[in-house]
Amino acid sequence: RSGGNDHEMGEGGGAAAGSGSVTPPNGDANFESRRRGRSRSFDRTTSSGGGGGDDHHHRRGRKRSRSHSVGGDRDHGEDNNHHHRSSSRHHHHHSRGNYDHSNRRGGGVGRRHRSRSYGHDEDNGGGHHYHNKHSSSGRGGGSRGEKADPSLRYVEQPLLCQFIWKKEQEEQAKKDIVTDEATSDDKVKKDDADMSNDDSKDDDDAAKDDVPSKEINSDEGGDNNDDTAKEGVPATEEETTPQPPPLFESEEAEAEAYGEYNSNYCLDYVRKFFNHHLDDPWFRRRLSPLETYRQAKKERTRANEEATELRKEILQSLEDMQAGVIPKKDPDCPDYLGPPRCNFVGSCRLGVGNKPTSALSYRRDYNNYDAEGPSNQHLVLPEEDRNKIEHHAKGHLHSFVKSGACVKIMDVPSQVSDEQLLTSLTMHCKIKPPSAVWSSSVFVPTVSSSRSSSRTPYNREAYAVFPSTAAKEDMFDNLQKANEDASRHHRREDRHKDRRPRFLDLEVDCTDIYGRRELDADGKGGAPPKKKKDDDSKIPSKRCKVFISTSLISSSQPVSVLSAAVSSRERISGDKEDAKTISRALDEARGIEAGNCLSDLMLLLYPGNELASADEEDILDIAIAYLRRVHLFSFYNGCTSATDVGDVLSDSHPSGTIHLRLRNADEILRKTADENGTVAMDEDGGDVETDKGDAAEGSSAGRDMLVTRLNDSIAKALENAKIMEDRGPGCVVDEETDMAARDIETSEQNSREQWMQNHEIMDEDGRARCSFHFCRKLFKDKAFLQKHLLKKHSDQLRAERGKCHDGVMMVAWDNDEKRPVPPILLDCGSKFGLVHSAVTGSGRPIANDPEPDLWKEEEERIAEEEKRYQERQAAAEAAAKAREEDQLQRKENNTFSKGNFVDVDDMVEEKVELKF
Repeated sequence: RSGGNDHEMGEGGGAAAGSGSVTPPNGDANFESRRRGRSRSFDRTTSSGGGGGDDHHHRRGRKRSRSHSVGGDRDHGEDNNHHHRSSSRHHHHHSRGNYDHSNRRGGGVGRRHRSRSYGHDEDNGGGHHYHNKHSSSGRGGGSRGEKADPSLRYVEQPLLCQFIWKKEQEEQAKKDIVTDEATSDDKVKKDDADMSNDDSKDDDDAAKDDVPSKEINSDEGGDNNDDTAKEGVPATEEETTPQPPPLFESEEAEAEAYGEYNSNYCLDYVRKFFNHHLDDPWFRRRLSPLETYRQAKKERTRANEEATELRKEILQSLEDMQAGVIPKKDPDCPDYLGPPRCNFVGSCRLGVGNKPTSALSYRRDYNNYDAEGPSNQHLVLPEEDRNKIEHHAKGHLHSFVKSGACVKIMDVPSQVSDEQLLTSLTMHCKIKPPSAVWSSSVFVPTVSSSRSSSRTPYNREAYAVFPSTAAKEDMFDNLQKANEDASRHHRREDRHKDRRPRFLDLEVDCTDIYGRRELDADGKGGAPPKKKKDDDSKIPSKRCKVFISTSLISSSQPVSVLSAAVSSRERISGDKEDAKTISRALDEARGIEAGNCLSDLMLLLYPGNELASADEEDILDIAIAYLRRVHLFSFYNGCTSATDVGDVLSDSHPSGTIHLRLRNADEILRKTADENGTVAMDEDGGDVETDKGDAAEGSSAGRDMLVTRLNDSIAKALENAKIMEDRGPGCVVDEETDMAARDIETSEQNSREQWMQNHEIMDEDGRARCSFHFCRKLFKDKAFLQKHLLKKHSDQLRAERGKCHDGVMMVAWDNDEKRPVPPILLDCGSKFGLVHSAVTGSGRPIANDPEPDLWKEEEERIAEEEKRYQERQAAAEAAAKAREEDQLQRKENNTFSKGNFVDVDDMVEEKVELKF
């Protein structure tokens, strides 16, 4: 390769480029082929580094400087799209040097060297070019058609790693020194000019006296010039440019300074995130004690309503039984279980799970909208899967899901509240509007999901509950007609007019619910300093679009099959008592009405002494169904409760999955206990291999881990339930949160009364006037004015009441160790580009610098590649040597001598007789 090719410069930077070729180390003939595909970087090229290559680089760089820069590492073998936008002609790049195994930075003769380079625009006085391996522009915003990184909504530039940050500081220090010297030179020149003006006014005698001194100075100057000429070495840029003193006295001082820069960046980042999402409903529910308290009260109301519906289902099932309806036994139910007492008991049975066949391949169920979840229930068999909710465990579904009166709303932005969704749905209802809207948790991006997930950050799903299926269908019809009228040029053909689409568009008014605007200058309706337009008196309207799913939610409820160890009948008795204890504590703590508690429902199903003779497995299944539907509690997966039913319906919480016990689990355990090797199954239904010694005991490491984890979760849930039972129903969340919520509520009441007084002007005749500068309406008395303020200026009151939460939310945000912020982009140079790093820590947050670990992994990878290369080389040499020996051996065995030579003339014809 010639030295003029700026894309393929040698390992030694400018010196190698000037030489025109790269000499293989130690006479290695295959060195050039091994260099292909490895990372290369440009060092700073000077006149001493080879004139031809440098001049060629400058000529070509002038032509392409407007399109893309040639600076940085051109990783042809790994990242061919590493282009960096720049308007500069020359790019200075700094390298840490060649790869040396004796150093932490790694290297070796003839191996690829490590370099971390960054470009500077000399024409514009310097500056940093951000390298992004995902984007041709290198700015982190992504190329056309690619979503911008979520963190760029809150910061303008990525965070710098410590190495690049130090280089930035050094370049800035050099620039400051040059600027100071230029300023001092200008000052000296100005002083010299003033002195020359004073000297011109001297007399002729003084001018004559100055002549000898000038001659002496000229002679001295001549001597200096002669000395300089003797040296014959021109001054380079590095010699003329003054070198600044070291920025840091030690590595500890450098690390401390970078930590301060990192912490300030992250602190500014989390504060901008706080200000951006301050009024979002999900954000206030997370940080505001009063909003958390209100959400818990709302969930208590739902739990009582669900318990009432559960009682109605039991009564209806008992009436059907008395009417002569014989409950059918599930064909997948174990043989030891008899027919259920009623249809409700049969629908709650969980011991009907089937073991998936390991020989069959799995496929992903794309009918589920949230197919990116980590749960394994989205994997279904190609043939009919018996472990679906259509076949079993329908009694574990919530009443509004089972009746089909629930609607799923997707892609809900973070600023849209549940009340706004309810208002938009009500506009399309003619029979009855929805009774409630429940939202799931927002999607918080993480380091692992920043690039892989296609979901919009901080969007969520919501679920609207209608009074009946007819009301839901009426809303669908009206909304579908509105969609068709809005897009008439996309009207479907007549043959599709009766077909309902899978998704419908719904426009939502998402105007700021708190209306934080400075229209009230003095807090008493005064006008702001600058004159505002009349339209500014109203909050600007904002609208967004969400999507309504027309599919049934019940069909998408996930189902999973437990392992054989957890499904064993040996656990039924103990699990039954634990489930009843947890249910009794939660009923007491959350104030479930008398008659709707689990104990009352059990007596309703099994009156008198029948409860003692009832099957323990049926009682356990009923208790688990009650816990999931009423308390949103997951018994077999973590033993935790969800705070919102939306998390259960969206499978964002473990209680969203219905767990079936493996049928005939004891028989499977008995068979596997007699075998050597596999003795149990894991969560996915696959086998767990163990040693032969464990098989004799009938247990395995995998089974013990699952059983131990479940036992620990149940024990922890019992402790928490005991604490909640001791608090009593008067404590909604906890003592600290309830006290803070009451304080904020009192502050809201005081601010409301104060706001009313500040915005009323009473006349002498008892009439009241609105004090807002854009209103000034007059009313008969104070009562009518208060109605006017609450009706027409409620947005201003909401903003005033919202300020009561800000201080408490800020304190909670500063003390939060796991803030729901997206990972920031950290610039690790042109080699690794922009890397995501999580922001952690309370008080002074900080982001971990991944660049040293990335280089360590790169060094390990290079060492592994070099090791494999040496092994391949050794194998090739051994094979070549073996071939040479084989050829020599064959040549010795097939040596032609005169005794083996037969002349053609000496050959004799012989006739033979062939018999078959």
